[in-house]
Amino acid sequence: MVDKLIKYTHKSNIAIVVLHEIYGVNNFIKDICEKYYQDGYDVFCPELLGSGKVFSYLKAQDAYNFFISNIGFNIYEKVEKLINDLKLKYKHVFVIGYSVGATIAWRCSENSLCDGIICCYGSRIRDYMDVIPKCPVLLVFAKYDSFDVEFVASQLLAKKQNIQIEIAEANHGFVDTYSKNYSNIHTQTFNLQQIEFLSKYSS
Repeated sequence: MVDKLIKYTHKSNIAIVVLHEIYGVNNFIKDICEKYYQDGYDVFCPELLGSGKVFSYLKAQDAYNFFISNIGFNIYEKVEKLINDLKLKYKHVFVIGYSVGATIAWRCSENSLCDGIICCYGSRIRDYMDVIPKCPVLLVFAKYDSFDVEFVASQLLAKKQNIQIEIAEANHGFVDTYSKNYSNIHTQTFNLQQIEFLSKYSS
């Protein structure tokens, strides 16, 4: 299982695993965890970079290099073990990831014990097009990202089942209130989409 885990629990029967971006468990991710906790879920947030390691947004390249060199996307295997352990205790287990966390979440979608996965602007999902989800997946992309989002979305929809794709007319990072790319209107839309998704697959 993951080495370090931040927990927000109050005996819900639904667990949400939050997977952070390259920056680590920063204020944005803490806010996200707190929000899900306040909404009634038990929340588990692995510190994928190691205990307490956080990069500032100004160190984006350093953060990315650290992630690729020291962590990598195969960390999903440890997240899957966490999913399996949580499924022994919870009726439903969902995974929600942002950026690299979204790509890790996408790789976990082949785990049949997961009840649903939400991936928010996972730009490296395009490197794992062979993944076949065994659970429902909501993919939310930012239209103005570093790759051809609409092409990737069309390829995914053509080959996969269990996938819902939404493309926001926004930039990568649009749900992060601390980011220069934050968009309130698109965040509100995303919040409605994820509420509907979680409600649908936890009923």
